[in-house]
Amino acid sequence: MPGMWSGLKKRTVLDIGTSAVRLCELSKTKAGFQITKYVQREYNSDPGLEEAVRAELRLKAVREVLKEAKIRKRKVILGVPGQSVFTRCRALPPVPEYKVSQIVRYEIQQQIPFGLDQIALDYQILGQTEQGGFDVMMAAIKVDVVEKHLEVLKPLKYAIAAVDVLPLASYNWLKHNGQFGEQGDCVALIDIGATTTDIVIERGHQFRFTRPLNIGGNDLTRALAEAFNMDFVSAEKIKRERCFAPTGDPQRDGKAGEVTGKVLQRLVGEITRSFSYFRSLPGGGQVNRLVLIGGGARLKNIVPYLSSQLGMAVSIAQPLVNSDIAPAAEAIRQCPEQTTAVLGMALRCLDTVTIDINLIPPRILEAARRKEQALYWALSICALVLIFASIVPAAANQNKLVKDRIEELKRGIRAYDPELVQRIRVGATVPQSGLKRQLDVRQKHLEKLEGQVRILDRARRQRRFWLDEMAFVNEARPTNGRMWFSSMESTRFPEKEDTQQAGGARGGQGIAALPGASGGQRTTPGFVGLQPLGGAAARGVAEAARVSGGNERDKEVDKTSIPLPNGFIVQGLAESDEVIYEYLENLKISSRQLPNGWFLSAEKVSFSEASVQRVGAEMIYDASKVGSGGATAGASLVANAPAYYTFTVEVKFRRTQDRPNPVEQQQEGGNA
Repeated sequence: MPGMWSGLKKRTVLDIGTSAVRLCELSKTKAGFQITKYVQREYNSDPGLEEAVRAELRLKAVREVLKEAKIRKRKVILGVPGQSVFTRCRALPPVPEYKVSQIVRYEIQQQIPFGLDQIALDYQILGQTEQGGFDVMMAAIKVDVVEKHLEVLKPLKYAIAAVDVLPLASYNWLKHNGQFGEQGDCVALIDIGATTTDIVIERGHQFRFTRPLNIGGNDLTRALAEAFNMDFVSAEKIKRERCFAPTGDPQRDGKAGEVTGKVLQRLVGEITRSFSYFRSLPGGGQVNRLVLIGGGARLKNIVPYLSSQLGMAVSIAQPLVNSDIAPAAEAIRQCPEQTTAVLGMALRCLDTVTIDINLIPPRILEAARRKEQALYWALSICALVLIFASIVPAAANQNKLVKDRIEELKRGIRAYDPELVQRIRVGATVPQSGLKRQLDVRQKHLEKLEGQVRILDRARRQRRFWLDEMAFVNEARPTNGRMWFSSMESTRFPEKEDTQQAGGARGGQGIAALPGASGGQRTTPGFVGLQPLGGAAARGVAEAARVSGGNERDKEVDKTSIPLPNGFIVQGLAESDEVIYEYLENLKISSRQLPNGWFLSAEKVSFSEASVQRVGAEMIYDASKVGSGGATAGASLVANAPAYYTFTVEVKFRRTQDRPNPVEQQQEGGNA
């Protein structure tokens, strides 16, 4: 039972995992919840390390997280992994609700070979059965296991407020923001962690089943380390940067795909057996949809792989949907799939959660109860003393207190404005200080400066890094011919209203049209400064913020919005004109899936043969001259020496939720 002060104090929420430590803090807003703080530190999770070394690395990571978050000492909400917790769902007979606790203790004692004094237990009533009984979820954990997880807090001298279960915390958060089971079907949450994989199943909007699997990301890392004869840290790096789930093409997958496939087949087998066991339980059923979270969900091609292996719809959870993110928590966008557990634990500080389980050891609860009782007695005694102390002298000291207060106020006013005290008269209108008018002028000037800072800050938050676009342009290069890029420059292609806006700009402001391979159809913002822009340019800013997952403040578009580029100018060399034309065709029909599930493709590809010049081989070693007019076509050619062709291609990008049709892409993107 939470104490009377639990809702009045903030809690420090920590997710101390096998390979990382995470800290999160939420606050309530009018629109919902805002993530105000988020800090994450990873540490070496090599299973081969000694336990003492691993404990030292974990403690160091916790210290760094608390230091960076600037957290004062508060009580901590901690999570324990699902493999350490015994959980069961039972349908109890029709009994008075106050007897449910006794039945739960009896059921757990029958299932666990330990005395009740050696375990921490809790339960949650999920609903009522048709016969009038209760559907109950029971959870228990050995006290020694909890104490082992709490050891990391002892050197820091932090007290514990609650012990949550990590997979249940993830379920609570996804249930809260509408990312789990809103259709009433049978949905399974798969949390692929470093050492374990947790399954949570909901059927008919009600929690039904949870189960841990002893397989995780570290198993894949160990398999890669053994197959390629490398250490654990190097294998972990390769797994994150280059590893992917098998595609079914042995030539493309290679040896790494074979190693990955063996580990994932074990995972699929365990998931299938767990689903079969759930179907055999009372209230069970056929799982028809999967939601992925955890570090394993970041493995490339994992969604198509699991979908084909399990024969059902698979998606990666979006835990940051419908949540505002403060600047101090922007790091949460880097790996949102791994944040559901810490967000779920932070949620219980502000709101009621679906599964409210607290496995705090009984000795800590008893100590908190005694401390709370002592506080009640102390407050009661203080209240009585204050009552008696204030009743007797109150009447005698009333006039003196009023006079002292008046003199205190006059001293304060005199320090603020000596002339104002001389103008105060009893019964007259309260005079206004001249300093007040000066303050108003300063405040207006400050508001003007704040407006300018907001414009600059919006420009900073709306910047883009173009990594996906660069990868898309690079992957479209022909495989059978050689091609070199000398430069990539961002540019802006006009939208429908840009032409009218550019024509109405005065004094060189607005968007200027530039001649290029597209015949004057390309525009670029250049160094436009911060002059007002609207129309399609402003909507381009809003669309970029929406696609990139920005918060509501980033999506606001007003007259101070800055136009964003939407294309590239690519210059380079090719060994033949056939390679150039093959590259153009690849750009028109290619697409790239982004981490958020959208697809990046070329909306328009512009190319002019006038940009092609035949130059000598030495141009490869002086890329600054390519496309700059630094060499005349054929001027430096030597007989029987290899020659190359310069080219300039302009690409306008687009992002869509559905994968583009290659035939339609080629028809729309053709502008050579």
